[in-house]
Amino acid sequence: MFLVGVAVVLAAGAITAGYLLTRPAASVSAPPVPADEPLDPASAPEALVFVSGAVAHPGLYRLSAAARIADAVAAAGGFSADADPGKLPDLASRVHDGRQVNVPFLRSGRSGTSSLAARLDLNTASVDELRGVPGMPAGLPEAIVESRALWGQFHSVNDLRTLLDVDSATLTGLRPFLRVVVSP
Repeated sequence: MFLVGVAVVLAAGAITAGYLLTRPAASVSAPPVPADEPLDPASAPEALVFVSGAVAHPGLYRLSAAARIADAVAAAGGFSADADPGKLPDLASRVHDGRQVNVPFLRSGRSGTSSLAARLDLNTASVDELRGVPGMPAGLPEAIVESRALWGQFHSVNDLRTLLDVDSATLTGLRPFLRVVVSP
């Protein structure tokens, strides 16, 4: 009896295998790909990186996920003349999506030579004077003058951060060149 059961199971298995091997294959056809579309629509992974500080063009840059910090700095136009070579980020490390790459500014006045009188007053400086400040982002001089006209005097250099949304790295680079003199 046991041998009959094994024979029935083996016969059923052989019939099933024979059916699966001899049945016609289901034809699955992919929809045609238009001629102007690539065959592999999956794009390479990307990283969106904010490059700030002492670079030619601070801003957001879309890079390959395999890019290095050096690639992010190059995308931002390279280092500006006032970048601090002793405090650069690790240029060989990889970028990470959603992260900031900050290139520090060279601090002026390390030996005490920075004079308060040589700094521009945010409350009186013209657009052209502000454009001459090293590390000054495009559009910020106009925003400073417009803010003064609309809201009155600045009370500290930190007002650039709170009123005009200047990032901390840029503010750190601008601070040695700016001051605020509040008139009565």
